[in-house]
Amino acid sequence: MDSVFKIKFDKNSDFLNDDYDRLDEYEKEIISTIDVESFFDYDDEDDKYTCILITSNFEIEKYISILKNNLIKFELKDISKSILKGKIDVEVLLKDKYLPTSQIKFNIFMEGINYWTMENIDIDIVLDRISQVGMNNLKEVEKDFLKNYKI
Repeated sequence: MDSVFKIKFDKNSDFLNDDYDRLDEYEKEIISTIDVESFFDYDDEDDKYTCILITSNFEIEKYISILKNNLIKFELKDISKSILKGKIDVEVLLKDKYLPTSQIKFNIFMEGINYWTMENIDIDIVLDRISQVGMNNLKEVEKDFLKNYKI
């Protein structure tokens, strides 16, 4: 099962590129073959490179192993449950993180998030969300889930 992960590095993308250049060819090959359903990356307000991606635990562990072996500092969070329970709204989180030139990339990523949500949400989560925010304030993907829900 895929999860949604947020990786925040302690430097911006330019400095992280320098770290990437120092990896050996084998590590670069592993990184290039990591299976990711979708991702969106940006330098945050603190000028720290951040990436939100949909992938499996197995794939993220391969990546994390390389980062650790090369002493590249990062913070990893599995934000899957927070997204499903409505505690993190990815679209709001990323609202000011993309430029007009990355609008297509953002839209593709949001399609991936919505598809992932439909695959992972369940009726209990949606009922909890209705109790919290009301039927009219559900996200479109939650409303779509209810439309397609069969007992």
